[in-house]
Amino acid sequence: MLEEFFHLLSGYVEFQVKGDGARFFTIASKMGIGFWGFRKEQGAAVARAKPHTYRKLRPACRRCGVKTHITRKQGLPFQLRRLARRKGLVLGALCSAGLYWFLSGFFWGVTVSGNQQMGEKEILQAAQACGVCLGAEQKKIDPKTAGQEIMAQLPGLSWVSVNTDGCFVEVAVKERAIPPQSTQAEGLSNIVASREGQVVEIQAQEGRPEVAPGDTVSAGQLLIAGLYQEIPDPYGPQPEKLFQRAGPARGKVVAKTYREFTVEVGATRPRQKEGERQERRWLNIFGLRIPLGLWSRMEGEVRTSREISRARLLGTQLPLALERELSTLLEEEEWVMSPKEQKAAALRKLREAQRAVLPEGGWVEEEELEYTLADGMCILQARCKCREEIGEVKTILVESDK
Repeated sequence: MLEEFFHLLSGYVEFQVKGDGARFFTIASKMGIGFWGFRKEQGAAVARAKPHTYRKLRPACRRCGVKTHITRKQGLPFQLRRLARRKGLVLGALCSAGLYWFLSGFFWGVTVSGNQQMGEKEILQAAQACGVCLGAEQKKIDPKTAGQEIMAQLPGLSWVSVNTDGCFVEVAVKERAIPPQSTQAEGLSNIVASREGQVVEIQAQEGRPEVAPGDTVSAGQLLIAGLYQEIPDPYGPQPEKLFQRAGPARGKVVAKTYREFTVEVGATRPRQKEGERQERRWLNIFGLRIPLGLWSRMEGEVRTSREISRARLLGTQLPLALERELSTLLEEEEWVMSPKEQKAAALRKLREAQRAVLPEGGWVEEEELEYTLADGMCILQARCKCREEIGEVKTILVESDK
């Protein structure tokens, strides 16, 4: 096996002898020429020899009156000689090896793991700002430093690790557990009504409720007391010492309330119409954006939409993308609305006013709308029955003795 491997490295020729082969091999052996691989094919002797020794067989052939014919050439020297005649093939192999080595120095995929609440897109944007992105050069990325920079950009993360695996990188994260914060003040406090209404639900987590469902309360009335004294049962035994409590009041009071809204809408309103359009394209290769054309900058208010189409191979995203950006020039014009359109605009404005005034979780149960069209104006008056949280925390200030 080792001898055959050595012959392949050094090369050999296999030739056929036509004539007195026995005498030919005897004379050639006396000349110091070595042979191997003897066999007989179609009545002629066949043997193998080194290429440089085959050229020395001419005197032995003339002396014996035989003819030799090479049937096969094997080994590394002959293969290299064939490749030398095909310079394009050799150059292509070298270029392919160089291209493979060059491309292996970039990241061909970025993934995110460990996120639950935070979006993957947000993490990838922060990673891209730190240089960790599709097509980034590997030698310019320090995984430890990149992880620290990503965590500094995203306060919601408690731990970030940038792990590289060949041409792929994984951003492993752990989200920070945010403890719930109390929205009600500590210390001595009461909960009072922020406006008048009829109580429909009261939940006193800390403190004593001073009203019951169905009661009508006015603005500023005490709803849940944080500072109070026990009221004994007048028909039972009287305690020697009454229980007193001094602390924060916590709870929720929902009531039916009444609100009035008035909004006005003119007969005309400005609106934007689309004007000139311009489309721009770029070829993004390993983060390098190459513009595909020439264009001028649009002056004025412009609406822009962008589309990125990334190349994929066998399900793997490649660092090659075509970016398309469509810019539309917006022009303002005065639009005269019809009465129906005025009413619709007034209703939208009313909804915005209601959302701005009502607290979180409140809603309108019933409403009575009245439209008035006069002098090109549309006036909308709304009388609404709402259900909302009316509890408001009021801190009790205690003066200290000096």
